[in-house]
Amino acid sequence: MMTDRKQWKKVEAVVRAVIHKWDPYSLIEGGAPEDEWDGEILKIVGRVRGIKSPTDAAVAVSDVFSSAFELEGFKKEDCAEVGQRLFDALKEAGLIEDGESANARYGLRPL
Repeated sequence: MMTDRKQWKKVEAVVRAVIHKWDPYSLIEGGAPEDEWDGEILKIVGRVRGIKSPTDAAVAVSDVFSSAFELEGFKKEDCAEVGQRLFDALKEAGLIEDGESANARYGLRPL
């Protein structure tokens, strides 16, 4: 996973791209500075190790944004679409594995 600074920067870039595209409250679109979501982005980056599914990604986004702002609009269900995009982007970049891929790599089968 994130074993060095270079890997951390890759994860950060992927998370940043997804969150900027999502842009809750349309702040970036409205002219806010590019670093508007940096605090939230870094908190999500810190949770990437635990993301094994789109639901895990949605929960990470929900937890971070509802903690920073309010629960309304940032419930797990509200963050399902951005969670899916985040999971897909991280997986496509080779930065995470889903649970099934990890099980297969270690020769584990579901119970």
